[in-house]
Amino acid sequence: MRIAFWFNWLLLISLSIGLALSLADFRTATHYVSAPLLLQPGTQLTLETERLLPGRPQLSLTFRRPPPDYDQPDPVLGNWQNSQYDGFLRFRTPGEPIRLKVEHDGRHALYRAMPVSSHGAGEVTREFTPDEPGASPTDFRWPPPAPPLTLGAGTLRLKITVVEAGPGLRGETATLGLVPGLQMKMADADYGWLPLLFFVKQGLQLLLALYAVLMLAWSWHRGRAWWRARAES
Repeated sequence: MRIAFWFNWLLLISLSIGLALSLADFRTATHYVSAPLLLQPGTQLTLETERLLPGRPQLSLTFRRPPPDYDQPDPVLGNWQNSQYDGFLRFRTPGEPIRLKVEHDGRHALYRAMPVSSHGAGEVTREFTPDEPGASPTDFRWPPPAPPLTLGAGTLRLKITVVEAGPGLRGETATLGLVPGLQMKMADADYGWLPLLFFVKQGLQLLLALYAVLMLAWSWHRGRAWWRARAES
């Protein structure tokens, strides 16, 4: 009985430490950083973030807009209606151009915005893909080309510069976001079992809490038995 008691305490402590470390890694892997960006050529900002594993930068711009009229998409922001032609997407309404220069660790690359790809409550989002010199404004290679930049693990600083903004967007402030490497629907690296925490995190915490309550109750019962035996001796 004594061996089982101490084995369960050791197991509880080990599981608790393992879950705590996994949750810390999960928070780092899913950390989303954003900042307001003035869409004016020459505007610069620095994004600071942390990454658990190396990966490619995934940028997006979110604009405040009223609920969309799907019958009349905003030509300034574009609309995700396309046809695929042998390795690229051709959009009928690509939106006005936005190009960003991303600098990291002595290297840089250009990215351009695709049309609006998602809608929220009063918000719309345009995601970025690596820029290709000479590409038609309506055409985007699909799947996207290999990322020209790779972000390492640890603390990172990215310098962002607005290279181009269409006249209908120039002077507007949008929210630039750096999408985390680990997301619920996709991951750009091997994060092991961490993606499962999107679904089982609270359940695991609850099970460990119940396990701890049972162990405390067992410890209290053993303590009472020990004091009773000592008093009777």
